[in-house]
Amino acid sequence: MVPKKLLLCLCFISFNYFTTLCQSPNIIFILTDDMGYSDVGFNNGATDIATPNLDNLANNGTVFSSAYAVHPFCGPSRAGLLTGRYPHEFGAQFNLNDNEYVLGVDANETFFSKILQNANYNTGLIGKWHLGQSSVHNPNARGFDYFYGMLTGGHNYWTNSTAGGGYGGAYNRPLIKNNGPANEPSNVYLTDLFTDEGVAFIENAEANDNDPFFLFMSYNAPHTPLTALDSDKTALTSSPYNYSYTDDSRHNYAAMVYSVDRGVKKLVDALNTNGEINNTLIVFMSDNGGRSDQGANNSPLRGNKGDTYEGGFRVPMFMYWPGNVPAGATYSYPVSALDLYPTFVDLAGASVPNGKQIDGKNIMPHVIAGTNPRSGESIYSIRHRTINNVGIRRDNLKAFTSGNGRWYLFDLDTNISENNAQDLSNNPAYQDILEEMINDAYQWSLTHTEPEFFDSPGAETTWYDNNSSNNPSNTTPWQDVTFDGYTTLSIEGIHINTSNHGYIYPNPVQNSELSVKFTSPISGDISIIVYDTQGRPIQINSNLSHNSTDKLKISLNSNISPGQYFLRVRSSEGMFSKGFIVN
Repeated sequence: MVPKKLLLCLCFISFNYFTTLCQSPNIIFILTDDMGYSDVGFNNGATDIATPNLDNLANNGTVFSSAYAVHPFCGPSRAGLLTGRYPHEFGAQFNLNDNEYVLGVDANETFFSKILQNANYNTGLIGKWHLGQSSVHNPNARGFDYFYGMLTGGHNYWTNSTAGGGYGGAYNRPLIKNNGPANEPSNVYLTDLFTDEGVAFIENAEANDNDPFFLFMSYNAPHTPLTALDSDKTALTSSPYNYSYTDDSRHNYAAMVYSVDRGVKKLVDALNTNGEINNTLIVFMSDNGGRSDQGANNSPLRGNKGDTYEGGFRVPMFMYWPGNVPAGATYSYPVSALDLYPTFVDLAGASVPNGKQIDGKNIMPHVIAGTNPRSGESIYSIRHRTINNVGIRRDNLKAFTSGNGRWYLFDLDTNISENNAQDLSNNPAYQDILEEMINDAYQWSLTHTEPEFFDSPGAETTWYDNNSSNNPSNTTPWQDVTFDGYTTLSIEGIHINTSNHGYIYPNPVQNSELSVKFTSPISGDISIIVYDTQGRPIQINSNLSHNSTDKLKISLNSNISPGQYFLRVRSSEGMFSKGFIVN
């Protein structure tokens, strides 16, 4: 084979791993739909699903034990993945309705597929899209040279047929090839059809030129309707597996996963045949958590698709790239599907466009070195409902609220199942970090924009009922509904103390600087929190060092406007609060 075009040379060095990347790799990204965290062998979970080919790649690559989808639902998850941004920031926080033919993900958002295409990659998408059906929103308009699949959120599993059951409506629409109808064969199982299309793309990319390729295998399996091949079901109950099932939904679901696994073997065989296996990065993950009511298993995680508990958006994931990605490794630091954008762009030797906002990180150097790409930084997830579920992952900690203002804090190293009995939210040792995480989430929530589309009239009504900026008749924006219980508790904790442990000067504050004078000597680090009059933390400074034994100087954030505020100070000697005014 003619070698691929040499585009870049990157060197990553760690104490125990060294590799040199002197060639832009092919990239195959395999995304399953609604797969449970434990529904792969490499996560040491379910014992009634066979994924030997995925497991082989994972065990010879790096398994990500703390990988997160961008959102616990399909459409927003994919929008975030391809834009590298949280979907709430550009109006894509809901699924697109399958009968929406005009709207789609903001056309001003550059997908990473477009950057790869401009970097001379052959780009292909096989399977599910769900990001817009118009000529400015479809895959060919967003950086894919080739598309074969469905533009909507799902499809029945038998082509041109109702055999095996299924759904009506959009799930029966003809498949699309590029900008027109596909030459769709009759009575072919959809997962196998998509796999064969993926194999053909690899072979065509190899035959036509020397440029690298990017293939997005966007399987809709094991998303409902639960439809499996009898041969796959029989394979699971026969040697060498000999699984038994008491639940037909689980049996069908397991067989659907097995069909994806068979497909992955075909893709790998095509790479081997064309001499490209060692020059191809394979990334596998699910778009969100599984549905336990439809056969999935998220154990040991709590929750399901749609939740911001771990089971809603923590997903199985691995990377495989011989000689580059560490083999036989487990990477336990939190990563997000947002990270794929800058990671893939960097591997392509390309750059993120000027002015393009990115919420993810290039994780490849960290994966190779075994370091944490976001120490002390959070990964967020939100599900908009009548009240809004929020999940925050930072290092080993997870904060969660169902939206009623009651926050929980879990140490996932010791409580991966988010058991309420091990809640740390009332533990004094965790108060500062919990408040900082919640404050960061509140500030993040303020970046959310009005949705460009809704998946249902009910979702639209709920959004506007909970958002006073768009509905003047409602006096409480959804952010305050979600964070209200927390801020109420904060106000109770910041009432002016009757005991005099210190005071603030000058007061009113001038030039955004103030000093805290303590009435008795202090030692160790100090933490301060500035609250507004609604009890919302707007500035947090932890572990402040000080030169004086009785005084501390603080600079207020530039976004703090004139008005009344409260300052809470905590040191090893105790805690006190004072009110102050900013002119």
